Amino acid sequence: MSSPQLTHPAQRIRAQGETIVIALIVASSMLLAPILAQEGVSQSGHGVTPVASAATDDRYAEDWVMAAVRPELRDSIRAAMPPDLPIYEIAMTLEPQAEAGDVPSLTGHLTLTYVNTTGEALETLPFRQFANGPDADHDAQIVSDVTVNGAEAEVALSESDSVLEVLFDEPLGPGEVATIEMGFASFLPIDSTSHYGIFGFSSQSDTWALAHWYPVLAGRDPDDGWLLDHPSRNGDPIFTDTALYIVTVESGPDWRLATTGIQFGDTVESGSGMIERRFVSGPVRDFTIVADEDFEVITTEVDGITINSWFNPGQEEVGEAVAQYGAQSVEIFGDILSPYPYIEMDLVPVDMHGAAGGEFPQLMYLGLSYYTGATDLSVPNALDFTVAHEVIHQWFYALVGNNQYTHAYIDEGITNYLAADYYFEQAYGAVAAEEMVESYLSGPFERIVGNDGDVIVDQPTDDFETGRDYVFAAYIKAPLGFEAIRLEIGDEAFFGALQTYIEDFTFDVAEPNDFLAAFEESSGEDLQDLWDHWFSEPAA
Repeated sequence: MSSPQLTHPAQRIRAQGETIVIALIVASSMLLAPILAQEGVSQSGHGVTPVASAATDDRYAEDWVMAAVRPELRDSIRAAMPPDLPIYEIAMTLEPQAEAGDVPSLTGHLTLTYVNTTGEALETLPFRQFANGPDADHDAQIVSDVTVNGAEAEVALSESDSVLEVLFDEPLGPGEVATIEMGFASFLPIDSTSHYGIFGFSSQSDTWALAHWYPVLAGRDPDDGWLLDHPSRNGDPIFTDTALYIVTVESGPDWRLATTGIQFGDTVESGSGMIERRFVSGPVRDFTIVADEDFEVITTEVDGITINSWFNPGQEEVGEAVAQYGAQSVEIFGDILSPYPYIEMDLVPVDMHGAAGGEFPQLMYLGLSYYTGATDLSVPNALDFTVAHEVIHQWFYALVGNNQYTHAYIDEGITNYLAADYYFEQAYGAVAAEEMVESYLSGPFERIVGNDGDVIVDQPTDDFETGRDYVFAAYIKAPLGFEAIRLEIGDEAFFGALQTYIEDFTFDVAEPNDFLAAFEESSGEDLQDLWDHWFSEPAA
């Protein structure tokens, strides 16, 4: 089924054989007052005022900041957080086909408290509207009423309206604070295959997959600055920096929400049969939601972490397996890498296209086909591998970031290697691990190189000639490169390097040389030639 083209308000579009009209709904007030009064949080304008001054030492002392973090880790996580993280306050309403034929949409209001930590004066501040990337002619996300410190601000759009630059009247100097506010509306494509289906509505399951559903501050590469490229064609379309989120969602009372973070405070009625729930994230790279009216959930606990496995009615068997796989993965990698820092983790079925799963902070998409088809749950199996892969991304992507546009092999390569080899060895033994490495890594590598030749791994995702080349480089060859490093330096140095790398770059963005340096420091060896052989040369 083809996905609809999304247009500006009042323009007609064709979806599933019907002409429909999108109407831009004015962002609602969201009625935050009852929740805020209950929590004792002050109000200012459209949302929460987290602190009196963004630059004070007690900026992270508010209860909501650490509410999603495991209590025993709050001091260490607070110490690891960079100073002056951006703070998002978002109030959003789900608008599920308000009139017959309307596409599912959401409206909202966003307030960003931003401290300039770049070390240079800024004339503009770039936001990403990743949802606009797939269709150059039509927008899935529209912004209105942009202000800076209460004054109306000019904006500039570029890259198929996927970049929104907010212009400052006066340059924002290093260490200075700006409050940016805007209204926004997002229109969900129906059964979209763009960006693997991470943003859209599935008519098969009636599920809302809400990745990049709001305007987000552009990610900043430590070497190259703001990432303003068109959303990646081959790899992950999102690249963002760590921030703090307070998100209030207004919806009908029957909606089940799987989200980044945890609910903070009670559910309250907001009028007209609607309810409001407020969520807080802790330090994360983005805030993702999956919404469905008939979701069921199986919950398990490991090391004080609540694992929520969501599923649609009739999918209990797969839901139970996913809960088991998620708990195993968190326990295994919490021991060998670093403790998983958050209270909850959500694993959710999403109708994905061209991908088996997708990673977001504290929340992972798993392909809907695992739940609806004849899924093999014997040991070892593909669903188990996918769950482990996405869970490991909670360390390599969520905690330690890297620019997936230019160096996607860093997080995808180490994640795929650890999932195929270390996870299965620890969970099921050496024979299972050997089978998975052969099935997912060494076997495909030998076949592809034998038939098609080799490629250079370390290049931007959209520089690969084909999507198949990108998948080979990031998910097959790069994992084998990390295996080669492990074989060269031994387990103690290899896992010591991973621990150091995570400790040094938690909530930050690392470069490939940072990863190489961690392996060399841990092992005391010069690994440049080995690194280049696997990642910079087509000669493996």
